[in-house]
Amino acid sequence: MTHKQPNLFSFPSIPALAQTLRTYIINAQTAGITRHNSFKIAVSGGSLPKTLAQALLAASSGPDDLVHFSKWEIFFADERAVPLDHEDSNYALLKAELLDKIPAELGKPTVHPIDVKYLEDVQEMADQYEQLLVRSFASR
Repeated sequence: MTHKQPNLFSFPSIPALAQTLRTYIINAQTAGITRHNSFKIAVSGGSLPKTLAQALLAASSGPDDLVHFSKWEIFFADERAVPLDHEDSNYALLKAELLDKIPAELGKPTVHPIDVKYLEDVQEMADQYEQLLVRSFASR
């Protein structure tokens, strides 16, 4: 078995990271839409929503550099078990930093937040989200 070294990238600034991230996401979006007519992405919190906003809300450089949010499905990689409007919610952070700022002409993504009716039963919430992921990613 061959052992492949992980890729490690360093960027001198957030704008440099955002530009590279935009290129990466546009390429992945194009592949997803070509193959499945949709682009699925999982996001976390921290500084990612702000960096995504810098990357994705920047002006397009041409027809091969367009974000097609209407074809997007957004999932959460590490959401916290809190109400969606709570200050610790990654959904709330993404909404404030990116989702609420998407111009109408770019379309609106489908967003899959946690089901807050299960806040008192974290295991059930996780099970429900797992089922959502299976339906979305394993369906034919």
